[in-house]
Amino acid sequence: MIQRILLLAILGVLAGCPRTEPTETAPADANTVQAVLETPPVASSGDAADDPVIWVHPTDPLLSLVIGTDKDKGLNVYDLEGQLLQELPDGRLNNVDLRDGFMLGGLGVTVVAASNRSNDSIALYLLNPATRFLTSAGPAVPTGLGDPDGLCMYKSVTGAYFVFIDDSGVGAFQQWQLSDDGGQLVAERVREFNVGGPAEGCAADDELGYLYVAEEGGALWRYSAEPGGGSTRTEIDRVGGGHGLRADLEGVTIWYGPGGTGYLVLSNQGASNFAVYRREGANQFLGIFYIVADAANGIDGVSETDGIDVTSRPLGPKYPSGLLVVQDGVNLDPAEHQDFKYVSWQAIEAALGLP
Repeated sequence: MIQRILLLAILGVLAGCPRTEPTETAPADANTVQAVLETPPVASSGDAADDPVIWVHPTDPLLSLVIGTDKDKGLNVYDLEGQLLQELPDGRLNNVDLRDGFMLGGLGVTVVAASNRSNDSIALYLLNPATRFLTSAGPAVPTGLGDPDGLCMYKSVTGAYFVFIDDSGVGAFQQWQLSDDGGQLVAERVREFNVGGPAEGCAADDELGYLYVAEEGGALWRYSAEPGGGSTRTEIDRVGGGHGLRADLEGVTIWYGPGGTGYLVLSNQGASNFAVYRREGANQFLGIFYIVADAANGIDGVSETDGIDVTSRPLGPKYPSGLLVVQDGVNLDPAEHQDFKYVSWQAIEAALGLP
């Protein structure tokens, strides 16, 4: 991951110099969108906010949530207005994901998993849909990895639930299967493979059975998400491959359309923009967009994004075609700790001319 050192920006402020966003601005002919809103800055300073995941309420979309990591502290839970509802201190949690409908003790529950760098484990939580609060699901799962940070979840068409976690520094991935052991949530390691280089961002397609992995300085890869998938993979796109990808490649997420259609979104962190591909077929490249400042509403642009998540579910009038949530690596105007930005998918459809 790109290490963000903000010392020069701080010194510039102290010297009375004007601050500018420490990344290139969007080209004049770029596809651009603006964030609808932003969350409060995370409590921790430096490179702290990292990865969000969206939970869609089962009966009232307006009660949906965003869960984001403060990787020096734990998890934050936000509502659709970006307001902080819960802080859950639980160690150096880096990446987070969730899946609904896991049967635990005879009840369907929402399982939230996060990579915990404090004890090199998978931290597991349950999300209560009535209170919209997180609680621990029991002891963390030791992984034996040296520094686990990347994590994503997968629900197979077989009904099995899995967690992928990796040591991004060496590209070592593990796949763990979740199960109910007498009402206790437990995990068993069922697969290991190596991407061949540093990699953190990943996303699994529950319907098509694919795992997408962003090798930071290399390529966006597609693997089988099933435990017997081995290390066979297909290259989707590459740094320096002609579509403007620049290291590091970071967060990956999937916008689900009907009949296996939809889109992949990739955080092209090195260029502070986002690449979009078709979900179906050979994952055709569709274009790049930037999230730029909305000066009228005091929302700065987005730079150096790590984690992202998207849903295609309508979430009220602000998000009729779904919601994209991104981590903002450099939160300006005023200069504050990192935060998360909410973007209407409808704006992205318009910017890229998506059907």
